[in-house]
Amino acid sequence: MPNIFPQIPPVAMPEVIPSELPQQKFHLGEWVRWFQVPNCDFGRVIGVIYTQQASCIATGLHYLVLLDERSPSREICICDFAFEEDIEPLDNSSLEGLQGNHV
Repeated sequence: MPNIFPQIPPVAMPEVIPSELPQQKFHLGEWVRWFQVPNCDFGRVIGVIYTQQASCIATGLHYLVLLDERSPSREICICDFAFEEDIEPLDNSSLEGLQGNHV
């Protein structure tokens, strides 16, 4: 039987699970954008995970972002993980500027 999940990155449980997880800065459904990349991808947070040394070597919260259909990278990537330090919230006026109309 073929592998039906070939693109899911490996997941690793932390060796020591902290007694308290960091407070989330972004929440499910919130609009965010990458602010340190030239094409300024944007979308909605659809998941949050805490990981240690999984597909990248970084411990902490990672946000799964569903890219908006008008986001520049949407043709090649529907969802992407983001580090908290790499994204910022979008308000309605910013969304209008990125998309050209109301969401």
